[in-house]
Amino acid sequence: MKHANKLNDGKKVGILGGTFNPIHNGHINIAKAALTECGLDEVWFIPNGCPPHKNIEDSITAISRYNMVSATVSREANFYINDIELSSIDYNYTHITLLKLHEAFPNNSYYFIMGEDSLELFGSWRKPELICQYATIVVATRSNNSTSIVNLISDYSKKYNSKFILLHCDYIDVSSTALRNKMISDGLDFEAKIPIEASKYIHEHMLYEDINYSKFASYEDIKADLSDILKPTRYEHTMGVMFTAINLGMRYDVPLELCRYAGLLHDNAKSYTKEELIKFCEEKGIAITKSEYKAPHLLHCKVGAYIAENKYNVDDVRILNAILNHTTGAPDMSLLEQIIFVADYIEPRRYKANRLSEIRAMAYYDIDIATAMILQDTINYLKDIDAYIDERTINTYEYYK
Repeated sequence: MKHANKLNDGKKVGILGGTFNPIHNGHINIAKAALTECGLDEVWFIPNGCPPHKNIEDSITAISRYNMVSATVSREANFYINDIELSSIDYNYTHITLLKLHEAFPNNSYYFIMGEDSLELFGSWRKPELICQYATIVVATRSNNSTSIVNLISDYSKKYNSKFILLHCDYIDVSSTALRNKMISDGLDFEAKIPIEASKYIHEHMLYEDINYSKFASYEDIKADLSDILKPTRYEHTMGVMFTAINLGMRYDVPLELCRYAGLLHDNAKSYTKEELIKFCEEKGIAITKSEYKAPHLLHCKVGAYIAENKYNVDDVRILNAILNHTTGAPDMSLLEQIIFVADYIEPRRYKANRLSEIRAMAYYDIDIATAMILQDTINYLKDIDAYIDERTINTYEYYK
């Protein structure tokens, strides 16, 4: 993570703040133009935590917005991220943020970057005279020939006895609000307007999706059904996996209902014997690999996914894939798949596995490392007892190690 620290003191720094909900190429274009035209050493992106002028309670979390920006700036030279507003529990007024930056990095010169919409409202901001005292104002406009903006800059320069710079940059017709609406409506057309790393984060964490759970069988009905079907110890394990998956979903910013349904249904076919699993697959036309004929218990994943879709109406492919891969794993799993894979191994009732405490701690620190540790220990255990090792487990370990 390219976070601003003491090594970033004594420089000309551009400040680009905002909700970044989501960050888009317009932000990047403005930052690059400011970097060049103002002779800046760096541009710091500062995602808002509690902006005083916007209500974002019903939108994605501040952590999600921060992570999107962080992923984006990691690819760009001279771009950094700063969490000074994210770590504040109060409303984030610009003059306070700039004062804190001066206190933390006293040798920097700051250039506060804003769009023309913000400039038009600048006089109504809290303490604009202090903002001008702490930073040079850099204004990116939709039209560099806008007489009204030029006149406004002249008026503000005199009023606040400060320097305002008109930024000459190509205008990109994009707004975060329009992008959010577009993502919810069709989910595809937005990608050309969003930095690639932010786009990946949005997809991986399923942000801005309007997920419809109404056609799924209810949580209570599935829970009651499983309590009748599964042995008591298996049912308790199932509930442990579900709650662990929800906790990991909170940690890794994955929709909690997806985690809940995937965790609840991951072992729904565990009551079947090996012979019953093979028969079920043959009757339903579910392909059985040579590895699965050697280790038929692995088929409970395929059967479980089939039952989830056809009995409980859970047709979300992400949940079905999480059920399919929760035992052997798969290379390049989605976050939801990894969450169920890891939760199945670390849920509270588990106690026999080696270094279980270490893996539990790692699961909340770095899920990729936790995944690799689980696969490594599983392979070693199966070798020790001279049991069959499915090639998918080996391939998954090779991917994550």
